[in-house]
Amino acid sequence: MKKTIILTAAIVIFFSSCRKESDYVPYIGESHKLAYSTYEEQFTFLWKSISTGYVFWDVDTTDWDAVYNRFLPQFRALDQRYSDSGNVTVNDLSKVYNEIFGRMKDHHMSVIVQNIHPHPSDSGRLVYVRPGQIEVEQRDYFIEKSSSERTSIRAFLDSIESRGYTVLVHQHGTFPFHEEAISSEVTYHYILFRLPDGRLVPYLWQSMAAFTPVIRSLGSNTSTGVGAVLLNNWLRAITDTPRSQLAGIILDNRSNNGGYQDDLDYLIGTFLTQPVEVMKTRYKEGPGRLEYSQWAPYYINPNKKYFRDITAEKIPYVILCDINSISMGEIEPMCAKVALPTVYTIGERTYGANCPLQPYTDINLNYGGPFGDGLNYHCHYIYTSTFEALIDGRITEGSGHTPDRIILRKDYNGDFKPQLDAALNYIANY
Repeated sequence: MKKTIILTAAIVIFFSSCRKESDYVPYIGESHKLAYSTYEEQFTFLWKSISTGYVFWDVDTTDWDAVYNRFLPQFRALDQRYSDSGNVTVNDLSKVYNEIFGRMKDHHMSVIVQNIHPHPSDSGRLVYVRPGQIEVEQRDYFIEKSSSERTSIRAFLDSIESRGYTVLVHQHGTFPFHEEAISSEVTYHYILFRLPDGRLVPYLWQSMAAFTPVIRSLGSNTSTGVGAVLLNNWLRAITDTPRSQLAGIILDNRSNNGGYQDDLDYLIGTFLTQPVEVMKTRYKEGPGRLEYSQWAPYYINPNKKYFRDITAEKIPYVILCDINSISMGEIEPMCAKVALPTVYTIGERTYGANCPLQPYTDINLNYGGPFGDGLNYHCHYIYTSTFEALIDGRITEGSGHTPDRIILRKDYNGDFKPQLDAALNYIANY
């Protein structure tokens, strides 16, 4: 039975004090049982675990053996400094771990380790390294994600009539959801645009990919159920509007943080007449760096409740994405491009966290994926991709999706108007 795959780009974990239990365990699945009392032990354990459980060793150019030889003396020096003066700060540790992990290919990766000998001058004990964020901030079109992005949709609507468009429906809200021990909230904007020629364009913006847990609440008398009504309205506008009136569809994944892979069944499966393979995945099944499982196909199936054959009807489906489209926020447009010929993407090259994580699975994942004492918040936690994925025959981890038409937000101070203008114009002239 297919399990829900959770994809996300960042994790926050708080740690308690560490204690010495064991030096090393030969497989990654029980690494939460380990701890350490010296900086050398800490580094050696993390190095061995990444050597065993990192899934990108076939494409990551990091010389991991050279990393060990270069940095082991530095951790021994930290141990000596602590022994001599007790003067090892979080900042000292951060500099070293940023050098070690900062260039790795996995853009899902989040490295969290504790300074095992807290220094009085430190306000906290944790070191955080996010290789993906380090790389993304070096791009010349990087723009900080801001809460003002939600209000910019409303700002766009204020001037829309001057360009000949009409807003027939605008429903929006922030809705909580809970599924498989994941509790969060998601914001949606559903807009029904009318073009100058009278045809309609259903539009949906989602702050994360949580379509599945929200739509399942349809019919319930809860705040999540209200969100499900909004999603149902967007789907019904897509599937029930006569072809002569439906000009196209817009899914806006800008600033989408990721979420549920099952969402593909709604956002793509709604438009399929038969199952379509959109990616292949494999995982680590042994301690060797290149000990992989066989590639396994991943299919999206037709949606049994909602359906429209936009391929046969030649209905354009535009998906917007940007540098802050992360994980499922960028996998959705990539898979849609594979499955549906009328899909067109607009925006910026995305974040690059493209390979799945799957904490709930029947597969034996002892040799890959997230590891550390995350359950007890104890000493370290490394959040890293569980699977390597081929989408359209390519591994795009670290590079992301490049849209069909590139329009940068940075030139417009983060304003949503140019990209959404381009989407509506593309549909109007399709």
